[in-house]
Amino acid sequence: MKVCHALVALASLSLMASASATSLKLSPDVDVLVIDGKQMSGAILKGADSLELDGGQHQILFQVSKNLHNGVTPMYHSPALIVTFNAKSNRSVSFILPKLSNETEAAQFNQQMNYQLVDDQGRQIPTQRDVLNMFNPVHTADAEKMMMTYNLSGARAAVPSFAKGATDKKSVLARGTPSQISITYLHPLWTRLAANTSFEQFLLWFKLPGEQEQTS
Repeated sequence: MKVCHALVALASLSLMASASATSLKLSPDVDVLVIDGKQMSGAILKGADSLELDGGQHQILFQVSKNLHNGVTPMYHSPALIVTFNAKSNRSVSFILPKLSNETEAAQFNQQMNYQLVDDQGRQIPTQRDVLNMFNPVHTADAEKMMMTYNLSGARAAVPSFAKGATDKKSVLARGTPSQISITYLHPLWTRLAANTSFEQFLLWFKLPGEQEQTS
Protein backbone atom coordinates (compact mmCIF):
# COMPACT_ATOMS: atom_id res chain seq x y z
CA MET A 1 0.00 0.00 0.00
CA LYS A 2 2.77 2.36 0.89
CA VAL A 3 4.45 1.69 -2.46
CA CYS A 4 1.24 2.80 -4.21
CA HIS A 5 1.14 5.96 -2.11
CA ALA A 6 4.78 6.56 -2.95
CA LEU A 7 4.13 6.28 -6.68
CA VAL A 8 1.22 8.71 -6.44
CA ALA A 9 3.40 11.15 -4.46
CA LEU A 10 6.23 10.77 -6.97
CA ALA A 11 3.88 11.52 -9.87
CA SER A 12 2.52 14.58 -8.05
CA LEU A 13 6.01 15.87 -7.37
CA SER A 14 7.02 15.40 -11.00
CA LEU A 15 4.03 17.49 -12.11
CA MET A 16 4.85 20.19 -9.55
CA ALA A 17 8.49 20.26 -10.65
CA SER A 18 7.54 20.34 -14.33
CA ALA A 19 5.21 23.27 -13.72
CA SER A 20 7.77 25.33 -11.80
CA ALA A 21 11.02 24.52 -13.68
CA THR A 22 12.48 26.78 -16.37
CA SER A 23 14.97 25.59 -18.99
CA LEU A 24 17.86 27.93 -19.72
CA LYS A 25 18.79 27.08 -23.31
CA LEU A 26 22.56 27.04 -23.77
CA SER A 27 24.21 28.60 -26.83
CA PRO A 28 27.66 27.66 -28.19
CA ASP A 29 28.47 31.39 -28.36
CA VAL A 30 27.56 32.06 -24.72
CA ASP A 31 29.99 30.95 -22.00
CA VAL A 32 28.07 30.70 -18.73
CA LEU A 33 30.44 31.47 -15.86
CA VAL A 34 28.29 31.93 -12.73
CA ILE A 35 24.60 31.34 -12.09
CA ASP A 36 22.93 32.62 -8.92
CA GLY A 37 26.31 33.06 -7.26
CA LYS A 38 27.49 29.53 -8.11
CA GLN A 39 30.46 28.91 -10.40
CA MET A 40 29.73 26.85 -13.48
CA SER A 41 32.43 24.54 -14.81
CA GLY A 42 32.92 24.36 -18.57
CA ALA A 43 33.66 20.66 -18.27
CA ILE A 44 30.31 20.09 -16.55
CA LEU A 45 28.35 22.13 -19.09
CA LYS A 46 30.03 20.54 -22.11
CA GLY A 47 27.48 18.57 -24.10
CA ALA A 48 24.48 19.91 -22.16
CA ASP A 49 21.63 21.49 -24.10
CA SER A 50 20.14 23.43 -21.21
CA LEU A 51 20.06 24.02 -17.48
CA GLU A 52 16.99 23.49 -15.33
CA LEU A 53 16.27 26.46 -13.06
CA ASP A 54 13.46 27.14 -10.63
CA GLY A 55 10.81 29.69 -11.50
CA GLY A 56 12.14 32.59 -9.43
CA GLN A 57 14.79 35.27 -9.75
CA HIS A 58 18.09 34.39 -11.41
CA GLN A 59 21.39 36.04 -12.20
CA ILE A 60 23.88 34.97 -14.86
CA LEU A 61 27.47 36.05 -15.41
CA PHE A 62 28.50 35.17 -18.96
CA GLN A 63 30.78 36.00 -21.86
CA VAL A 64 30.08 35.90 -25.56
CA SER A 65 32.83 34.09 -27.47
CA LYS A 66 32.65 33.96 -31.24
CA ASN A 67 34.88 33.69 -34.30
CA LEU A 68 35.01 36.92 -36.27
CA HIS A 69 35.57 35.65 -39.79
CA ASN A 70 36.36 39.06 -41.26
CA GLY A 71 38.30 40.44 -38.30
CA VAL A 72 41.99 40.52 -37.45
CA THR A 73 41.43 38.73 -34.14
CA PRO A 74 40.26 35.13 -34.76
CA MET A 75 38.18 34.84 -31.59
CA TYR A 76 36.14 37.62 -30.02
CA HIS A 77 35.48 37.60 -26.26
CA SER A 78 33.02 40.09 -24.84
CA PRO A 79 33.38 41.67 -21.41
CA ALA A 80 31.91 39.65 -18.54
CA LEU A 81 28.20 40.49 -18.68
CA ILE A 82 25.70 40.26 -15.83
CA VAL A 83 21.99 39.79 -16.42
CA THR A 84 19.33 39.45 -13.72
CA PHE A 85 15.78 38.35 -14.52
CA ASN A 86 12.72 36.64 -13.08
CA ALA A 87 11.79 33.38 -14.79
CA LYS A 88 8.26 33.43 -13.31
CA SER A 89 6.18 30.86 -15.20
CA ASN A 90 8.40 30.75 -18.30
CA ARG A 91 8.99 27.25 -19.66
CA SER A 92 12.31 28.26 -21.21
CA VAL A 93 14.72 31.19 -21.48
CA SER A 94 17.10 31.72 -24.41
CA PHE A 95 19.82 34.22 -25.35
CA ILE A 96 19.39 36.09 -28.62
CA LEU A 97 22.61 37.72 -29.84
CA PRO A 98 23.03 40.39 -32.53
CA LYS A 99 25.08 39.75 -35.63
CA LEU A 100 28.78 39.49 -34.70
CA SER A 101 30.86 39.00 -37.83
CA ASN A 102 33.53 41.70 -37.60
CA GLU A 103 35.36 43.93 -35.14
CA THR A 104 33.01 46.87 -35.71
CA GLU A 105 29.97 44.83 -34.69
CA ALA A 106 31.90 43.40 -31.74
CA ALA A 107 32.89 46.88 -30.54
CA GLN A 108 29.26 47.99 -30.86
CA PHE A 109 28.14 45.00 -28.80
CA ASN A 110 30.67 45.89 -26.09
CA GLN A 111 29.12 49.35 -25.83
CA GLN A 112 25.43 48.53 -26.19
CA MET A 113 25.11 45.04 -24.67
CA ASN A 114 22.27 44.59 -27.18
CA TYR A 115 21.47 40.94 -26.50
CA GLN A 116 18.02 39.73 -25.55
CA LEU A 117 16.58 37.14 -23.20
CA VAL A 118 13.38 35.64 -24.62
CA ASP A 119 10.85 33.09 -23.41
CA ASP A 120 9.54 30.04 -25.27
CA GLN A 121 7.12 32.30 -27.21
CA GLY A 122 9.93 34.59 -28.37
CA ARG A 123 8.81 37.42 -26.09
CA GLN A 124 11.54 39.55 -24.53
CA ILE A 125 12.02 39.09 -20.77
CA PRO A 126 12.65 42.22 -18.64
CA THR A 127 16.21 42.27 -17.32
CA GLN A 128 18.69 44.29 -15.29
CA ARG A 129 22.14 44.39 -16.90
CA ASP A 130 25.66 45.32 -15.98
CA VAL A 131 29.31 44.57 -16.76
CA LEU A 132 31.72 42.96 -14.29
CA ASN A 133 34.68 45.21 -15.07
CA MET A 134 36.99 43.57 -12.55
CA PHE A 135 36.72 40.17 -14.27
CA ASN A 136 39.92 38.76 -15.74
CA PRO A 137 39.33 35.90 -18.22
CA VAL A 138 42.71 34.44 -17.27
CA HIS A 139 41.46 33.92 -13.70
CA THR A 140 37.98 32.51 -14.21
CA ALA A 141 38.24 30.64 -10.89
CA ASP A 142 37.80 34.00 -9.14
CA ALA A 143 34.47 34.72 -10.85
CA GLU A 144 32.36 33.42 -7.96
CA LYS A 145 34.18 35.58 -5.40
CA MET A 146 33.86 38.60 -7.67
CA MET A 147 30.12 38.03 -8.01
CA MET A 148 29.77 37.78 -4.24
CA THR A 149 31.46 41.19 -3.95
CA TYR A 150 29.31 42.57 -6.74
CA ASN A 151 26.06 41.32 -5.19
CA LEU A 152 26.92 43.08 -1.93
CA SER A 153 27.68 46.35 -3.74
CA GLY A 154 24.11 47.50 -4.39
CA ALA A 155 24.80 47.80 -8.13
CA ARG A 156 21.89 47.79 -10.59
CA ALA A 157 21.95 44.06 -11.37
CA ALA A 158 23.01 42.93 -7.88
CA VAL A 159 21.06 40.31 -5.91
CA PRO A 160 22.23 40.34 -2.26
CA SER A 161 20.64 36.96 -1.50
CA PHE A 162 22.98 35.25 -3.98
CA ALA A 163 25.97 36.68 -2.10
CA LYS A 164 24.58 35.19 1.10
CA GLY A 165 24.14 31.86 -0.69
CA ALA A 166 27.83 31.85 -1.63
CA THR A 167 28.95 32.51 1.95
CA ASP A 168 26.67 29.76 3.25
CA LYS A 169 27.79 27.18 0.66
CA LYS A 170 29.50 24.88 3.17
CA SER A 171 26.47 24.69 5.42
CA VAL A 172 24.21 24.06 2.43
CA LEU A 173 26.38 21.18 1.25
CA ALA A 174 26.46 19.74 4.76
CA ARG A 175 22.65 19.69 4.85
CA GLY A 176 22.49 18.06 1.43
CA THR A 177 19.96 20.59 0.16
CA PRO A 178 18.96 19.87 -3.47
CA SER A 179 20.53 22.26 -5.97
CA GLN A 180 18.28 24.72 -7.77
CA ILE A 181 20.40 24.27 -10.92
CA SER A 182 20.32 20.96 -12.77
CA ILE A 183 21.91 19.94 -16.05
CA THR A 184 19.51 18.41 -18.53
CA TYR A 185 21.64 15.63 -19.91
CA LEU A 186 20.30 13.81 -16.84
CA HIS A 187 16.81 12.35 -17.13
CA PRO A 188 14.37 15.33 -17.36
CA LEU A 189 12.15 13.95 -14.58
CA TRP A 190 14.98 13.72 -12.08
CA THR A 191 16.46 17.11 -12.97
CA ARG A 192 13.10 18.71 -12.31
CA LEU A 193 12.65 16.79 -9.06
CA ALA A 194 16.12 17.81 -7.90
CA ALA A 195 15.11 21.45 -8.34
CA ASN A 196 12.03 20.96 -6.15
CA THR A 197 12.54 21.16 -2.40
CA SER A 198 9.46 19.02 -1.77
CA PHE A 199 11.35 16.04 -3.17
CA GLU A 200 13.66 15.97 -0.14
CA GLN A 201 10.63 15.69 2.17
CA PHE A 202 9.32 12.86 0.01
CA LEU A 203 12.60 10.95 0.31
CA LEU A 204 12.56 11.36 4.10
CA TRP A 205 9.01 9.99 4.25
CA PHE A 206 9.64 7.03 1.95
CA LYS A 207 12.08 4.98 4.04
CA LEU A 208 12.56 1.27 4.31
CA PRO A 209 10.62 -0.32 7.20
CA GLY A 210 13.87 -1.27 8.95
CA GLU A 211 15.08 2.30 8.88
CA GLN A 212 11.75 3.54 10.26
CA GLU A 213 11.93 1.10 13.20
CA GLN A 214 15.47 2.24 14.03
CA THR A 215 14.45 5.91 14.05
CA SER A 216 11.25 5.35 16.05
